[in-house]
Amino acid sequence: MSEKVLNTKDVLRQNTKSQSELEREFEAASRKMNAKMVDAFIPEAYRATFGNPFEFSVNAVTISVPIGERVSIPEPHAKHLQILMKGAVTSKNQKRLTPEELYKD
Repeated sequence: MSEKVLNTKDVLRQNTKSQSELEREFEAASRKMNAKMVDAFIPEAYRATFGNPFEFSVNAVTISVPIGERVSIPEPHAKHLQILMKGAVTSKNQKRLTPEELYKD
């Protein structure tokens, strides 16, 4: 019985959605929230932590943000993304922040 070897680095590098699909999602999210669009960027260092694309939601509106690309997303999503990136643990030596530290800005 042969086993299939799964290379997790290759899986994380895959972008499962096309650019046009992501743009349609951003436009739909913007219309639903009636929010101002702002630029957002997730550095490559977060690829292993978040996956590619990174999907998250604010007020039940889910969007996917590609890693390593500058995109325009609704302002509430951009603010939430900053909190998520601030609280992400990307290495073994990194301390997990408390909620008070996350929201203190």
